[in-house]
Amino acid sequence: MIEPKPPRRRASRQAPDVRRQDLLAATINCLARLGPRGATGREICRQAGVSHGLLRHYFTDPENLLLETYLELCNTFIARFAEELRAPDPDPWKALDSFFAVLFSDEWASFDILGAWLAFWTLVRNNQDFAKVSEDFNRRLRELLQAGVARLPTAGRIPHADVAAILSAVMDGLWLEYCLSPDRLPRERAIELCSLTLRRLVPQVDSF
Repeated sequence: MIEPKPPRRRASRQAPDVRRQDLLAATINCLARLGPRGATGREICRQAGVSHGLLRHYFTDPENLLLETYLELCNTFIARFAEELRAPDPDPWKALDSFFAVLFSDEWASFDILGAWLAFWTLVRNNQDFAKVSEDFNRRLRELLQAGVARLPTAGRIPHADVAAILSAVMDGLWLEYCLSPDRLPRERAIELCSLTLRRLVPQVDSF
């Protein structure tokens, strides 16, 4: 997971991978505060505490840095969700409930992550490379949800792909609502509503 970090004064002794991660983390922070136009290469480097010349050592240009940050965020997001669905717990209902809990955890539901996603959504509308990353991310997320639904013992009344599509839409809406106003929609209630939606789409035998 890319965690935003405060600016560093010196980076000369940092390992190359650490410097690259610092730039990715600083990009998320800048996007959240300043949007895609304000997240310039110089501002990101200032936030990361590295020289502007170092950016081109790891990335082609500032736009490539934004694209790589988006790709990294999407890949980390998918890997974290997949980890929950691969958990050894044999109860497939609990696996999906854990999936929902991760979505609303501090790891993913934060001001910086929300700000970065909003900025990336703007870029997706106007840049084909970002649009491809977005399309691939949404496809993989649906596939994960569909695989999780397929494990449920009562699945089948509604096509798995349709259940995954509905769940994805509900998750997106509740996540946005929670990030914008956790007082209006508390975390526990958001998770509960995702779980309730799943059980209405795929009823548990002992619940009806």
